[in-house]
Amino acid sequence: MKNKNVYITELIKEGDNYSSENNKKIAHGQYISDASTEFLSWISKVEDYIYTNFDENSGPYKMLQSANKSKFSGYYLSEFDRELAKFKGAIKSCETLKPNKSKSENLIISLIKNPFFWTVLVITIGGAYKLGFDNGNSKFDTEKQEFKDRNKILNDSINLLKTENDKLKRKK
Repeated sequence: MKNKNVYITELIKEGDNYSSENNKKIAHGQYISDASTEFLSWISKVEDYIYTNFDENSGPYKMLQSANKSKFSGYYLSEFDRELAKFKGAIKSCETLKPNKSKSENLIISLIKNPFFWTVLVITIGGAYKLGFDNGNSKFDTEKQEFKDRNKILNDSINLLKTENDKLKRKK
């Protein structure tokens, strides 16, 4: 990567090339915003630089979070300009601010902060519970049926023995 100050200066100069005037189209008889691929590329570079070098509590990071990128296509030009100003202000403030994001973030901490990790964990735990519950129920149902069958055989044997006993008592 280029020197930090040179890279920021290039991003600022490139950002000066974009406005609602060169990112618009006519629809329904009026001009609306229509972001070009070059403009979206610049947005991506600004986001990458700020998210890589500044933490969640920094001004540039918060400024980017306040921007609504959906306003860059299909909205009034004034809304495009308002959101563009947030991006330009965020990258401009990086000229004078020192990056404050720690480069050696603990892997465990980053894992805990990752929403994908929690989603996978919840799904895995839920799946394990469901499989265990179904397995336990089917095993219980099988054992229950075996006991019913065994109980029926034993009851039949008892009834048979009672009948034989009654016959023997009558013969005496």
